[in-house]
Amino acid sequence: FGFNSGETDLGGIGYQNNWLTFQLGRGNQSWGAGDGIQLALNNSSLSYDYGLIKFNINQFKFCYFHGFLENYSEYNRYLTGKGIEWSNNKDKLISLSEVVIYSGNNRPIDFAYINPISSHLEIELNNRQNKIGTEDANAVWQLSIDYLLKSKIRLSGNFLIDEFVLDKVERDAGKINGIAFSCRSSYSIEKSSYVIILYGSFIHVGPHTFRHNGFNNFVNRNSPLGWKWGSDTEEFKIGAELYKYKFVHS
Repeated sequence: FGFNSGETDLGGIGYQNNWLTFQLGRGNQSWGAGDGIQLALNNSSLSYDYGLIKFNINQFKFCYFHGFLENYSEYNRYLTGKGIEWSNNKDKLISLSEVVIYSGNNRPIDFAYINPISSHLEIELNNRQNKIGTEDANAVWQLSIDYLLKSKIRLSGNFLIDEFVLDKVERDAGKINGIAFSCRSSYSIEKSSYVIILYGSFIHVGPHTFRHNGFNNFVNRNSPLGWKWGSDTEEFKIGAELYKYKFVHS
């Protein structure tokens, strides 16, 4: 039909039981609390190849993934993330995560970032990466909270920092922290045949957030990996959603 190329948006293999999840294939990730207010990673982004492993231990979950985004002008771009989450399996959830993009001219996979318990700062400050320097990777850290109050009111929020400016040398060089945050509140009205959800949300992404040296921006094929409008944006939204039950008689 004249197509030059094609791609699979979702595909792969996996295994899951009560305490372990393993996936290998193509898709995307969505990390953060709340509906429609994810910041760094969103499941509406373009797909990429990755492997993922997740452990469930009592009230804790630990997740790690490593993926390949694209080759752009002979620069290989990789994406990796790790996060820990606590939930009482009832009405409270708190998570902390780190997501990193690293790249380089014909750069191979960096085994330092395959270590699921390593940190981007520790790797860079100790020169453990396979491309020495601080300009070939970018990391963001996110704190997320989800709280369900009396089964009707849901409060969700995410706070994100893009690169930690730790000392005076970095500040004198003009480096600053990139900041983003999002929050959402909703109220559910349940009836016998339908549910109405009233909600309000606010998203703020600073001008320097998700931007770093071009190849390490939080994009994939010129499309954002997370918040769809990218950097230096704000959005305030109010609305209502209606869900109707459909009863099927056997």
